[in-house]
Amino acid sequence: MTDRRRAWPHVTVGAVADAVSLLLAAGAALSFLLGHGGWTLAASCAALLAGTVALVLGWRRRHPVAAAVAVLVIAVGAAGLGTFSRGEPAVTLAFDPQADPVPYCRSYEGTGRIPDGHQVLLFDRATADVTGAYYFHGQAARTDHGWLARGVEIGRLPTAAEPELDRGVTFDVYAQLVAEETARILRDRDNIVIFPRDEQQPPVWLLRELPGRTAATLRVTRGAAPGECD
Repeated sequence: MTDRRRAWPHVTVGAVADAVSLLLAAGAALSFLLGHGGWTLAASCAALLAGTVALVLGWRRRHPVAAAVAVLVIAVGAAGLGTFSRGEPAVTLAFDPQADPVPYCRSYEGTGRIPDGHQVLLFDRATADVTGAYYFHGQAARTDHGWLARGVEIGRLPTAAEPELDRGVTFDVYAQLVAEETARILRDRDNIVIFPRDEQQPPVWLLRELPGRTAATLRVTRGAAPGECD
């Protein structure tokens, strides 16, 4: 009588070591892709690999529908990789929620990893002033949880004579992701023309166009409190 039970495959120590090595290599590759481009880059590479394998199998087995789907998957992966060929890293930055109204000066925190070779610069402009210049505040610092912009001055400084300056005015704050070279140029005060609005207000740095690309925005309403600048 023949034993029809399926025999378990013989697993060797070498096979287990090879499997563990492949898993570690895949984990290292995924970690690298996530660290240098986020989920978009990792998913794009995975789509290209899966689509290529599916296309080869579908073509060899003469399954035109499967091959067509594989071509679509490859196209999606290629489109995702195309975002990196322009030198713009796929990152997700966001401001932490803020309680309105905000004081004239305070720090603003955000989440998301600033990629190597880039910086985040902070700007603001009154929401109603759609054609006005942008006020440059400086560069955000990297933190363990994301990034932090210290001493951001929104609107005009309340004075003893005019304590209600800009109270109730809505402003848009922009976190701009720029290359390190752009950040270096703007950080250097000698490269910026200072425009003193009046003697009672601090000098402001004005730009007609925002540099880099907008990574996050925050809409706030100004209160009358002066706040604290660290």
